[in-house]
Amino acid sequence: MDFDSPAADADLLRQQLMSKYPMDRIKALCALEVEPAPGASAEQVAAAGAAARFAARGIPFYAAHDAQYLAWVDKAVTLWQRLQAAPVLTAAAVRTPAVTAARHA
Repeated sequence: MDFDSPAADADLLRQQLMSKYPMDRIKALCALEVEPAPGASAEQVAAAGAAARFAARGIPFYAAHDAQYLAWVDKAVTLWQRLQAAPVLTAAAVRTPAVTAARHA
């Protein structure tokens, strides 16, 4: 799944967050870590901030049929849709897992 592409949709994000493989879930959560583009509106900045705060809390205990986990996935997807509705990032502003990992190496 290529979250660098603006074509990545909410259904793909949901599939990745529900994956039984931890790295799939981590990659999907990283897609919410965006920075507003210079000159972004207050709404765009707020959307990016909300998504970043959500992602910073990490992934809860994985339980594919647990109501709390499913609610967490729903919230992630809602934030993703909010980010997609108001373009808040530029290609250079996306923090991909590879870039994030390199910063912590």
